[in-house]
This record gives sequence, structure tokens and C-alpha cells, in this order.
Amino acid sequence: MRTARAQTARWQRHADAYARERDSLAHERAYLLAWLAALHPSSAVVAAPAPDGTAGDRHLLSLVAGGRSLSWALAPEDVSLFRHVRQAGETATRAWRDPREFEAQYAHIHRHTRMLALEHDVARAVEELRPGD
Repeated sequence: MRTARAQTARWQRHADAYARERDSLAHERAYLLAWLAALHPSSAVVAAPAPDGTAGDRHLLSLVAGGRSLSWALAPEDVSLFRHVRQAGETATRAWRDPREFEAQYAHIHRHTRMLALEHDVARAVEELRPGD
């Protein structure tokens, strides 16, 4: 019995450590999303949870990047990081995230990131080709 309790305590410590790491990563994600929203002020909006509770207690950040609407669920404890983002009104149409769209969103972000990196590389190459003044 003592061995079983020791094993249980050991596994509980592991579970607690994993939970702390998960929470830390989730909070870091929220900071990055708040920064991304600040980079897209004209399209970024935070919508409150649906009154009918269909999405739980999650707010939703939506913005347009690279010509596509993107969205992320926000944990209630992270909503204060988004005070700089326009809030959706009570009558605003709210599109909850469709899980089937996650992969399409990730693919778009990947393509858009590659395009932005390429744009930077082209600008740098053009600058290098300019004759010295």
C-alpha cells in the first residue's frame, strides 16, 4: 500500500508539472496573439462568449491577415491582454471556430509567413544590388 501511495504521489507530481508547463505555454500564446492583434488594428476584434454557452466561456479573437479571416479562442484569464482590441458589440455576428477549418488556417499562416519572409529577402537583395552613393 505504501508503494502504491508513493507511486501515486510521484505521478501526481508529474501531472502537476505538465499542467504548469501547459498553462505557461497557453499564457505565452495569449501574449503573442495580443501582439498579433496590435499589428492588425483595423481588422482585429474580440467577441465575448456566446450567450447560449455553445462555446463555453471562451472569447474569440478574429482578424484578417493575408486576405483571410483567422480566429483563436481565448481563455478567460487572458482576455485582459486584449484591452487594446476592438470589442464586438452585443449584436455583432459571431462566427465560432469550425474545427474543420483549423488545418486550413494553419496552412494559410504557413504560406503567408513564407511569403512575408520572401518579400523581406527580395527587398534585401534589391538593396544590395543598388549602386553605392
